[in-house]
Amino acid sequence: MVDRSDTDSRRHFWRLAFFLLIVVPFAPEITIYLVQAFAKVAGCQLDQKDACLIGRVPASEIIAFALRIGAGLIVGAMNNGLLWLAVFSAAVVLWMIVCFTALTVGWSRISSRLLLGLAAALVFAFLPYFGPLLAIENLLNQNCQANEGGVGPCIIFGGHVGTPAHDAVRAGWLFLAGAPIALGVFMIYTATTLAIHFLSGKRTVTSQQ
Repeated sequence: MVDRSDTDSRRHFWRLAFFLLIVVPFAPEITIYLVQAFAKVAGCQLDQKDACLIGRVPASEIIAFALRIGAGLIVGAMNNGLLWLAVFSAAVVLWMIVCFTALTVGWSRISSRLLLGLAAALVFAFLPYFGPLLAIENLLNQNCQANEGGVGPCIIFGGHVGTPAHDAVRAGWLFLAGAPIALGVFMIYTATTLAIHFLSGKRTVTSQQ
């Protein structure tokens, strides 16, 4: 009874770890959504002239900072050559490996592992590159037209967001490299999981004979 309780506790821990590993990389986008919500509650308008304050900090500064983390790192990896792009891709792969490790320990059923693994792979294939733009989509207005060329200012809630908003558009190009990597990692995980399941089942049958 105690052993089973310990096993369940470990599984609950690793399941929580898995979901946190999925959510944490998108903290910048979550922050932007929270800023939007607070700004609306405070009665702020996208095109207002005075800065909308959240506490003592302009909402535009929080959004710009979040975009620098969410989109700026990706655009920086693209602009700084193949080495930085390789480092960024390796970081994504390692993060996914940790996610799949938590998934394997947290769930024993093969179907659960593969379905959740596919969901995680799709998240990492799309959201790192399109998440920043989706997060500010509702914030774009006549004073902020984010574009790949970085042309024009970007004023949101009475403050300048600037280049980070344009980076949110540019980040989408890395999807062409990031999506195959994420899906490739999932395919390797699927093949490994099925192979281990098949071999363990075969050993069980052999031992029973």
